[in-house]
Amino acid sequence: MSFDWEAYRESVDPADVQWTDAADLARMSVHAFMAENSPVRRVASAGRLRLTGPGVSIHSAPVEAVAKVMTGFQKLVLATGLANTGWRMLRGRIPAEVESRTRLMLNGSALPGSLVLNMVPATSPADEILPDGQGEFFRDADDQDVDKAIDRALSILNRGKVLGPDSDDSGFAAALNTAGPRVASALRTFSTSLFSGGFEPDIVWHQPRVPVRRARLGLSHLEHINRFITTRRLVREPIALEGVLRTVSDKKPMLELETAPDEFERVDAKDIAAEVMSALHVGVRLRIHAEAVENVSPGGDTSFTYKATGVEVLS
Repeated sequence: MSFDWEAYRESVDPADVQWTDAADLARMSVHAFMAENSPVRRVASAGRLRLTGPGVSIHSAPVEAVAKVMTGFQKLVLATGLANTGWRMLRGRIPAEVESRTRLMLNGSALPGSLVLNMVPATSPADEILPDGQGEFFRDADDQDVDKAIDRALSILNRGKVLGPDSDDSGFAAALNTAGPRVASALRTFSTSLFSGGFEPDIVWHQPRVPVRRARLGLSHLEHINRFITTRRLVREPIALEGVLRTVSDKKPMLELETAPDEFERVDAKDIAAEVMSALHVGVRLRIHAEAVENVSPGGDTSFTYKATGVEVLS
């Protein structure tokens, strides 16, 4: 059985085929020609992150600052990849398959006045689309998970460039609310690493037979994105913690729950009414409604803090 490319060409609507420039069209044409000899996509996607701005000297930049940027970008791609599967939570064990399929590999090169970091997926198209060497002859799409994750990440970044007086009603706010607090937290980490390093990013992603995806931001854009996420409390995730109350303090309002044997969580309780706090006793079982906030240390370690919004006595 062979694929009828002539019938396929006749069915393609020219309005559905878009490109940004002649080079983009040429690239898509070559990849389409290569696809004629294989029912499955073989050409891998590739991208680059070009850093300019005061943080770059000729084509050099501090290793620590660049490492923070790349770690932040990988975290953002993973977060959008998780959001694409419906995983919006800050906490919990990340699905290993999504983590593997959104992992990027790095290859650096330099151009005068900038630092260019070339990226490719860690998983090849064939390994993802045909993991067992078998697959359907026809596929509705041959996007890899990393393609879809980066597409969403760059779309959110581009929406962040137009933040203005009505930002709460903007597409950026809607996109972050839909994506969830994990994406908001990852985006804040990424934008902070860029801004603090003095870097202005130009991110480009090439996928076979797909128009080039791109996001280019200045320092002012990054500052606005970071401020918006922080002031709108977009990185806070509502959760409920249940356990036995082991410590209660009204001097510096705090509750400590034993959520599992020898596992404890401390919760900031300064927003809980004094009369509620005074009625609590060690040993009772509680359900604490709280907001979880992800914190990232300078070394990249992640931890969570909790702020109580309500308390229920269960027994």
